Amino acid sequence: MKLLVRLLVIAGLFAAVPAYGGSFDLSTAYQKAVVYDAQIRAAMADARISKEEIGKARAEFRPRVSMSATRGRNETLSTTPYYAGTYLHNDQFYNSINYGFTVQQPLFNMSSIAQYKQAKAVAAKSDNLLLNEESNLIIRITEAYCNALYSEDNYEFSQSHIKASLEQLQQTKRRFEKGFGTITEVSEAQAAYDMALAEGVEIVNNLEYSRRELERMAGVYPDELSKLVPDKIVLARPNPDTVESWIALARSDSHEIAAARQEVQISRRELQKQGAARYPSISLVGSRNYSESDNNYTIGSAYDTYSISLQASMQLYSGGYVSAAVRQATARRLKAQEQLSLQERGVESNVRKYFNGVISSISQISAYQQAVKSGEVALKGTKKGFEVGLRTNMEVLDADQKLLSNKRNLAKSRYQYILSRLQLKDSAGTLAASDVDEVNGWLNAKSVGSRQ
Repeated sequence: MKLLVRLLVIAGLFAAVPAYGGSFDLSTAYQKAVVYDAQIRAAMADARISKEEIGKARAEFRPRVSMSATRGRNETLSTTPYYAGTYLHNDQFYNSINYGFTVQQPLFNMSSIAQYKQAKAVAAKSDNLLLNEESNLIIRITEAYCNALYSEDNYEFSQSHIKASLEQLQQTKRRFEKGFGTITEVSEAQAAYDMALAEGVEIVNNLEYSRRELERMAGVYPDELSKLVPDKIVLARPNPDTVESWIALARSDSHEIAAARQEVQISRRELQKQGAARYPSISLVGSRNYSESDNNYTIGSAYDTYSISLQASMQLYSGGYVSAAVRQATARRLKAQEQLSLQERGVESNVRKYFNGVISSISQISAYQQAVKSGEVALKGTKKGFEVGLRTNMEVLDADQKLLSNKRNLAKSRYQYILSRLQLKDSAGTLAASDVDEVNGWLNAKSVGSRQ
């Protein structure tokens, strides 16, 4: 009776996971994440922000048009000496009008030229960062999906382990009641069963957490997931087949390296912009100014003035500010160059890691498949030996635990193979939505509920 109560409790814990949202596969999860994920939406907004720098820099080459206008009512009280200490007083009221119109066209400004080229580099960098974030979204949603599937696999393994532990406990008790075995064997079987129940609770928590992670990116709680079909997985070495070819591909196509290269260009343009303060800037200025009764000396007079001029300005001394800014920009350029080298080395390291990860995952899958088959045979033989008294209870429990571990490792190696393939392409800058569809083809067409 106590065993039945425990089973009902653990079953209730599994059933307590909320069931809402729609069933979807990996492609559906990715499509929803493209629209919902806050990280990719922020990257898109940042790209739009950076592109506007070009418009702001381009404005420095275009005419500046300004206008001013005033109209006022004035009163002037004048007092002038007249005769023998007397004065004449005159109080005048009049309107004053002033307006001006100015057009300034920059003709030469080295700082504006450098700023425009810098803005184009900033926009190019933001484009590469957005492409990198789009690839990163594929990795993040695939990893979250694989984690959720692995949690489901663990749930199924846990259910089988609980069932097997219960059967072993019941069989051990029956043997003990018939005078075979010892009380120690019963205690060992009981402990193994209790441990299986405890692990089951933790697995339920992991299952819920992994689904919430998918919900955080896709905006939909995945009540049902399309499961991985092992027979559909295409186990193939990377193409091209050498890590050097992938490294060369990464150096030319990696979005992270491309963004770092643009940062070097940005720092170079910044150095040019700061150094341009030492050169003159030239502008063509045309204006019209009209004034009427501008002051109390020109009451009743009107002036309409047109002018055109060529203006040149040059900063002669700024207290050392320009020299300091140039030295600072030089240091930033050096920093950007070192960061580019660091990025290239990091990408090369990642390419090697994921290239070897794909190959090792293939070998692991093959090894664990054989280990599972051997473990099933070993467990079956150990159980039969236990029934006739040739094997101990601990040997049965140990064989069952090894089989469970091999099944978990096999499932994990399959998901690791999928991630390594995508991460290799991501490091090389060739990852695309079509790769998600390829992996999605390895899932079953019909979604299977994880709590069925």
